[in-house]
Amino acid sequence: MPSNVDREKNSPEVQLILVDSNHHTFNGDILSALKSTPPLITHCHSLVEANQALDDQCQNVLLLPVEQSIPNTLIRLQTQDPLTGAGNRQHFYHQLQQVLRQIHSTEALCLMMLDIDNFTSFNHQYGHDIGDRLVALVAERLDSCQGKFDLCRIGNDEFTLVVRAPLNHIKIKTRDVIEQIIELLLPAYEINEHTIHLHCSIGVAMAPEHSTEFDDLIRYANTARIRAKKLRGHSYAIFDAQKDLDEKQSINLEPELWQALQKRQFRLYYQPRICLSTHRIIGAEALIRWEHPVHGMIPPDEFIPISEKSGLIVPIGYWVVEQVGQDMQLLKEAGLPEQIGVNLSFRQFQDGYLASTIERLIIQHHIDTRQLEFELTETALFRDEPHVVYCMESLSQLGAEFSLDDFGTGYSSFAMLQKLPISTLKIDKSFVAGIGKSEGDEEIVRSIISLARNLKKKVIAEGVETAEQLAFLKEHHCPMAQGFYFSRPVPLESFIELLNDPSSMPSL
Repeated sequence: MPSNVDREKNSPEVQLILVDSNHHTFNGDILSALKSTPPLITHCHSLVEANQALDDQCQNVLLLPVEQSIPNTLIRLQTQDPLTGAGNRQHFYHQLQQVLRQIHSTEALCLMMLDIDNFTSFNHQYGHDIGDRLVALVAERLDSCQGKFDLCRIGNDEFTLVVRAPLNHIKIKTRDVIEQIIELLLPAYEINEHTIHLHCSIGVAMAPEHSTEFDDLIRYANTARIRAKKLRGHSYAIFDAQKDLDEKQSINLEPELWQALQKRQFRLYYQPRICLSTHRIIGAEALIRWEHPVHGMIPPDEFIPISEKSGLIVPIGYWVVEQVGQDMQLLKEAGLPEQIGVNLSFRQFQDGYLASTIERLIIQHHIDTRQLEFELTETALFRDEPHVVYCMESLSQLGAEFSLDDFGTGYSSFAMLQKLPISTLKIDKSFVAGIGKSEGDEEIVRSIISLARNLKKKVIAEGVETAEQLAFLKEHHCPMAQGFYFSRPVPLESFIELLNDPSSMPSL
């Protein structure tokens, strides 16, 4: 079927041509049911006859061979997604309701809802035809996943999978299936002359643990998927009633964010960066916290996504730069030798005054730009590349450096690393967490360290939590690291104490 069917709200009608070489007689009820789906139906006995029946006025034509049993043809039309061959939304609803009725007290099921991150932007960049081919390739990879019960496409780039297992094995089997999915979707897609990397987000809900109600299970899986999108790279989240704020709570937080900025409820915490050869603190990453007067300390993964969605991340980001500038004077006096990293959100790059506003703050607060480093993700680089390049070059001319956060999870290329003023690569913590567990993750860590050395860039390993991870990084000559093994993010006063008393850090 042509790929533009049903794409636009007022798309042209579809003519359905049923090709039946066996000369079946059509049942009136079946023909009526078929007519309820497409508006035009033609019954032909051969491809030659079908060709003669084509109406030049009809822009979209679906040639459908009639199977030996005409009811099978109708069932396939009603339950199968024509682009991918997976079940459609109607099939998904029917199957989920049926399997929920079938499970008994010793059984459980897991519903996974998966979609492609930034698929709308992808379609705008490459066109809908390539978008359709990509969706079909994703479905093909998902269909090869072992252990799934059913695969359905319920939206443009949205898929569902169901997993069934005994009650005491459902979590293990779910984890195995998720690992398979991520492994299957990780390789690039080759379409025409394009090499395409993409990430997917997966939301998970389980019955009976979370609910046995059809509507609840779908809502919970979808809510978890939205939370997974806040993470970078291929990500998943299992529904958690405490973590998954409902819409009302999110709406309530948004106006309070502006008040928090006005009432100076935000705090900066600092996580040390450690030189692995001297065992000294050489820098830090500034991380924002919200000290709510009623709810207490609200973690950033709850309020940052809301602030990005509302646009409040822009003034909040400027506050962070201003506060770092003030704290920098105390940190220099305490002997901090190198940079303080400040995160820049992709939404901040949508502000046309980003470079000029930061320059004004640098001048106003006498910020030593030699100790200022802006951390940005690959997502920010690909949103509006010309504007991002302009901002980076402008800030670089002022003396600030840039690091690429979560390196290895996105779309970085040698050309981009050479074109942009990026001085540091930060190895994503998901790869560091795999040290001692995954040979693939270890190879990625080694490769990034080698790449940084060859490109004459600094490299920092994020998320170091164990002595085994630290030993691996030192063995492969990673120069810097940060993570809970050394210290959690701490308030300014505590960070200065760490600078003044290196013996309080764990032995390397």
